[in-house]
Amino acid sequence: MAPESHLANCDNLNMAEPETPRAQAALRAGLDLSAAGLHLLGTRRYRLSDALANAAFALLPAQRRAAANNYQLVFPEMGRRQARRLARRSFVEYGRTSLDFVYVHGLPRSRLMPLFRGFGVEHLRRLRAAGQGGILVLFHIGTWDAAGAWSSAVGLPLTVVMADEGSPALQDLVIWARAKMGLRAVVASRSARAVLETLRHGGLVALLADIPGDTPSLEVEFLGHRTRISSAPAMLAARTGCPLLPVVATRSPSGTCLIEVHPPHLLNPDLDPAQALRPLLQVFEVAVRRWPEQWYPFQEGRLLGPERG
Repeated sequence: MAPESHLANCDNLNMAEPETPRAQAALRAGLDLSAAGLHLLGTRRYRLSDALANAAFALLPAQRRAAANNYQLVFPEMGRRQARRLARRSFVEYGRTSLDFVYVHGLPRSRLMPLFRGFGVEHLRRLRAAGQGGILVLFHIGTWDAAGAWSSAVGLPLTVVMADEGSPALQDLVIWARAKMGLRAVVASRSARAVLETLRHGGLVALLADIPGDTPSLEVEFLGHRTRISSAPAMLAARTGCPLLPVVATRSPSGTCLIEVHPPHLLNPDLDPAQALRPLLQVFEVAVRRWPEQWYPFQEGRLLGPERG
């Protein structure tokens, strides 16, 4: 039976009201106000995010248990107490990452640029000069929104693919906030045309690949275990011929962001995609082992089992 006929005689539907421009304006004003407050706090803003993160750690047993389990899989020499401490630090770093998304909103360039130490921008400039598109691949490590803010600040705007999560109002707010930052954000389910047009016109596309959600994925080896990542980077590279560039953006205790753009990598069409992506995955493996507290493995089953011998 078609949904329309099933609902035709129902007069008491509990349907959400569409977002009104006034509601959207209120959310945007709230973000502006919150960002202005954080600008006044500077690095003291982390006192707020740390308190919230510690509360989340106490109130979310499934996530903290999953994080500790995943850390023990990657670092088998680690005891349970040490893994739990590392999981707590990961919650804290994730809280700081989330708060920094608000902090960089509306921040003047004169205050934005000192927050970054960027390496590898020459790889992006060479692609731009040659009129060649590029696919920036990021994992949920460190502070990925900082990479977008930095890229825009140095004159290299991105089209950013974001997950289909949250309410339409929240999606609208994030898209608007990223546009204010100089980024074009598109929702994954409606991104295909925008992404392909960007790449074909020599633009840069950025996407997070390590948590595929309900999107197409492929199984790869990562940190000595099997896991699933989004197949979008490999599919886009195969379709457009554009290179993949792994990007790692991490945060120092002072709040300064270290952004590393690694050299472009062209996929070998003769290799299986999982094998062809090994050089990129190794970049993120090094990052996790170097900054384990800035990896966010909060999902049980993130690592599926030992790599196949």
